Amino acid sequence: MLRSIFGFDWKKSSAHLLFLSKFRTPRATDDFSKSDTWRGVLKEAPKKAVKRFLDEGIVEQAGLAGLLDYRYKVSELKTMLKQRGLQVSGHKTELIERLIQADIEGMRKATRGLSVLLCSEQGRVIAEQYLAQEKEKRAGVEKQTLQALQQRKFKEASQMVAVFEAQQVLPRGVNIDWKHHNPAHDVATLKTMFKSKPKILGSLNDEQMECLHIAAGMMHLWGTNQAKDWLSDNFKTGLIMDNDAAARMILFYASHQCSIAEYRTVGVKTVKILTTDNSCEACKKLAKRKYKMNEVPELPYEKCTSEMGCRCTTVVADF
Repeated sequence: MLRSIFGFDWKKSSAHLLFLSKFRTPRATDDFSKSDTWRGVLKEAPKKAVKRFLDEGIVEQAGLAGLLDYRYKVSELKTMLKQRGLQVSGHKTELIERLIQADIEGMRKATRGLSVLLCSEQGRVIAEQYLAQEKEKRAGVEKQTLQALQQRKFKEASQMVAVFEAQQVLPRGVNIDWKHHNPAHDVATLKTMFKSKPKILGSLNDEQMECLHIAAGMMHLWGTNQAKDWLSDNFKTGLIMDNDAAARMILFYASHQCSIAEYRTVGVKTVKILTTDNSCEACKKLAKRKYKMNEVPELPYEKCTSEMGCRCTTVVADF
């Protein structure tokens, strides 16, 4: 009722500001029209929000370059350039500009009938200011989480991330109730991770392991596959795998330990080891037999020679 009487200031709505940021790159007018997710967070039809942006000049019809950007992939643009005997190197914007300069009528024909929207200069400023503020907020929470892990305050670290995610317009994960998050699983996993030293990382010293434990803990809590944001630029392990893979070995070790414990609880008698298409020969040998529960080798496998680290997993063979 208040919205209808006094109007609606969408600039105070995080959902609308995030929605606007999607138009920093070209978007077709109906890209979001059938999205129940956006309808839910915007509290109105996406088309209505788009119309408001258009009426206020926050988004506008994209020009020819925007139409080409929306319709074609880089590989397709390069094919079009080759067909015209033109240079194919450069960023996507350069490829598009080259095509327009060489064959503007052809490009107009290639995008005929396409309606695409893009942030106006004013809209881009608003969107990027919002994203910068959100990035700063996340950085602050990440710093606090990092400090909590360093102090082994696992429950507090888990709760910090949950509170942050609960405040997001589009929280991470599917069907996760961040507002009622139970930190027990995170605490158990983090305890396992921080007290472990997988044999595959056996050559590392305590200082190196501490750095990797912290990075792996952050990866687990924030749901990422990269450790670089939480390791110093000069951090080195001397291993064949990179730092991200080394941190993942700690995550995989904890996951393997949890899986084995669950298997024992439900009465599993034997398991098999699954490898990936590009697993090393040492790991492939593991997959050739079944293992009783007291015979299961440690995963990640210490003899793995893959630059990506061991990615073997266990599955139930027999109950």
